[in-house]
Parts: sequence; C-alpha cells; structure tokens
Amino acid sequence: MSKVFRDRTAAMSPPRVLLTRHPMGRPVSAPFDVEKQRGVLKAGLELLDSATEGGTIIEYEKPYRTGPFDN
Repeated sequence: MSKVFRDRTAAMSPPRVLLTRHPMGRPVSAPFDVEKQRGVLKAGLELLDSATEGGTIIEYEKPYRTGPFDN
C-alpha cells in the first residue's frame, strides 16, 4: 500500500498495515526484484507476529528500486 493512502487507511481501522514507498501497482517492488520482494513479504509476516493492537500501521523504509520494466 502506498503512503499516499495512509490517512484513508487509518480511517478504515484495519487490523494491521504495512506501507511501502513504491509506485501504485507495485506494492511489493519492481518485477524480478526478488530480494526486495522477499524483504517486503518478510516485513509483512513480522508485522502479523508483532502487532499487539488493532490499527497498527508501519512503514517499510527501504526505497523503491527500478526494475527492467520501469520506464
């Protein structure tokens, strides 16, 4: 989920959210960026384990790296 939607997301009160700094349509990273995709997935799974209250929102701090299909 993009940081652009942070306020709207918080208003919906989801149980937990991992925000990324990625462009819309690329929530886990660029195509074929396996290392970054694994990092985002790992962060999401860690959030499932560590969130102690509803509405937990954390940000994945690593920036988006362009891939071969980004123009």
